[in-house]
Amino acid sequence: MGMSVMNEDQKRIIEENKKKCICEPCPSYTECMRVGNELLFCITGKSADCIFEKKGCICPSCTVKTILGLKKAYYCIKGSETEQK
Repeated sequence: MGMSVMNEDQKRIIEENKKKCICEPCPSYTECMRVGNELLFCITGKSADCIFEKKGCICPSCTVKTILGLKKAYYCIKGSETEQK
């Protein structure tokens, strides 16, 4: 879901949820993602530019995942909840 095709409400929701996002302390989160300020993969999709390997996933303990009723994990690698269906 590209930011250019989102309406203002969707952009606002994403920005609000980024504040609750726990991606940064995840063992699979890389310096490349940090530099690109990549967060909220469960909504925005997997990282397009960063190469990394599975080193653990903390998605199951994320408040955003719970609030949105999401079921998957490793969103940074596998894509958003919608992409994984």
